[in-house]
Amino acid sequence: MNKSYNALPPQKRKAAGRNSRFLSLLIILLTSLSVQVFAQDVRITGTVIGEADKFPIIGANVLVKGTTIGTITDVDGKFSLDVPQNATLVVSYIGCQTQEIKVTGAKTLNIAMKDDAIGLEDVVVIGYGSQKKSDLTGGIVAVGEEKLQMVTTNNLLDKLAGQVAGLNITTSKASPTEDQTLRVRGENSLTADNAPLVVLDGIPYSGSLGDIDPNIIENMSVLKDASSAAIYGSRGSNGVILIQTKKGKKGAASVSYKGQIGFSQPERHINMMNGTDYIKYLQAQYAVWKGIENPTVDDVLRAIEKENYQNGIETDWQDMIFRTALTNSHQISISGGTDATTYMASISRLNQEGVVKDTGVKRTNISLNITQKLGSWLTVGMGTQAIQKDYGGIQAGISDAMLQSPYGKMYNSDGSMRDYPMDETLHPNPFANEKATSDKVTRNIFISTFAEAMLPVKGLSFRTNFGYNYRSKFEGEYYGRNTLTGRAQNGSAKILNQHYWDYTWENLLKYNREFGKHKIDATALFSMQQTNTQQSEQSGTSFVNDDSEYHNMAGAENNKTLKSELTETAMLSYMLRVNYNYANKYLLTLTGRSDGYSAFGENNKYAFFPSVAGAWNISQEDFMESTADWLSMLKVRLSWGSNGNQAIKAYQTLDRLSLTTYIWGDKGTTVNGAFLPYDGVGNPNLKWETTRTINAGIDFSFLNNRLSGNIDFYVANTSDLLMKRTVP
Repeated sequence: MNKSYNALPPQKRKAAGRNSRFLSLLIILLTSLSVQVFAQDVRITGTVIGEADKFPIIGANVLVKGTTIGTITDVDGKFSLDVPQNATLVVSYIGCQTQEIKVTGAKTLNIAMKDDAIGLEDVVVIGYGSQKKSDLTGGIVAVGEEKLQMVTTNNLLDKLAGQVAGLNITTSKASPTEDQTLRVRGENSLTADNAPLVVLDGIPYSGSLGDIDPNIIENMSVLKDASSAAIYGSRGSNGVILIQTKKGKKGAASVSYKGQIGFSQPERHINMMNGTDYIKYLQAQYAVWKGIENPTVDDVLRAIEKENYQNGIETDWQDMIFRTALTNSHQISISGGTDATTYMASISRLNQEGVVKDTGVKRTNISLNITQKLGSWLTVGMGTQAIQKDYGGIQAGISDAMLQSPYGKMYNSDGSMRDYPMDETLHPNPFANEKATSDKVTRNIFISTFAEAMLPVKGLSFRTNFGYNYRSKFEGEYYGRNTLTGRAQNGSAKILNQHYWDYTWENLLKYNREFGKHKIDATALFSMQQTNTQQSEQSGTSFVNDDSEYHNMAGAENNKTLKSELTETAMLSYMLRVNYNYANKYLLTLTGRSDGYSAFGENNKYAFFPSVAGAWNISQEDFMESTADWLSMLKVRLSWGSNGNQAIKAYQTLDRLSLTTYIWGDKGTTVNGAFLPYDGVGNPNLKWETTRTINAGIDFSFLNNRLSGNIDFYVANTSDLLMKRTVP
């Protein structure tokens, strides 16, 4: 046995021993190498949620610190990433505190992001997206819910007044039913529309801002310069106001109620002459005209004025037409949701009197927002606003009241209203038509829908928006024989019906990626819009009696008129915007948009509007590190851009005939005909009005963003003005 065991020659056994040791070392080396190769990368999966609501965060950035390796979370807040052993993950999202997580033995991470209160305030809604305030290159001002709630009013525009530099809001009449005028950085056009574009939940909104319930607004942004508004092309030439309504959040159903009661008064009364001053004025005037010294009261007062003077009756006409107006409003809402579905619904009722007697408005608002997740890659949503506003009543004549004598007589001896408080004047009684019938109502239905899909390519998503807006208006007025206007015409009636609708369909392709210190955010858009307006009007005078009021227009015997019209327009648009960010220091935005509008000439329907903007975040530079304790942000901006304005009436490129009647033949037969008026001559060469703007600005904030502001300098030049010209 021993012999056979040692059968090999001594030399061969020695060589075999060496080979065995070499083979063992090789196996150990290969094993260690294989272990080392296996340890190069670790597959990490995880979920990112909000700490407060436990809701998945879509689009959170997950990056390996110090590298360009990274990804973003999907619609379920999940991510998967191959990372080196012992790496550190940096997780960030707008409005949340950035977290750094050391990769140890755990292969699955559950990350809860804490809200960053300051960061949330710094998030600004821009066209078709949002950005941090520090990343903005254009002139954009954000107004959050907290600022809006600082002003207690039921009018959204009143809440916005004074919040944004360069935004002017004016009211021409004292009635709460009157629409207010908005202007962003003044007026760019002489005759075309100068109102800014309003975008509600991503869809252009053509109704009145004053009709929206301010309690459902989450935040607003005002785009002031050409660069920031260029993404909306021609419609953004006068600035853009972006509005986001409140959405539901995950959690049990929450019901809230808000009620307000208040009153309003005229800011001041016009300083008018009282009775004594009025007599002194007339005496001085009479002395000059007649050459009589010290004229008496009997010399200067009219007969009807003398009666009130002798009886000590003096009327303050401003007290007669103005009043302390009461307002009450009530709003109830419900919101909540699950992992897949969130909702928010509200209904509100406003009853507001005007400070001028016989004016006021009653408004009902219904709002609904629903968001639904369909699987891990698709999210859909819908928002609806329904508004009805009643605002009938005949306003007292303010200008007529200002022209009355303090000794004028309002009522006749039988208690009826006098047509003219002073004899021998043409200034009617401010309340001469107060018994007229006036019914006015408007209805507005606004629907916005969207679907957003995460595509297989990292950072790429697709979104489609569809919006529909319908508005109707009815006005019915009747001046009976108990009014000044109706008595002169044996009754006068008028009916107005308006119907308007538009739809907007937008398709967006978005790409958002980070490559180390480089950030790219690109948006491509295709959009189409169509509008339709129908209007009819009837009027007439001389009715048999006042019983039917405006409900029997066929009963009018004189001045019968019947008008109707139809207006249609269409717009087609393409847009591309690229935002580039390097190390949060150097920012660049390039935008180009092409718009086509049906109302322009055959060869001028399309126009291209480019813009470029850059910014330098000085506070992020290393040499500014010593100021970090007190300087939160310091940024300089420069932008140039062009915007178009298409806000003219349709069919201005065509000759527009007017109807008329004329006498035909020897028998004097009246026939209908048509003629071309001087203002009906078409211009087939009409093209876009273009405004080119250069803007330089500085944004700053101090003491952890407690104090912030901005300074802007801009120059705007408008060419190819859309205006009427007299043809010789």
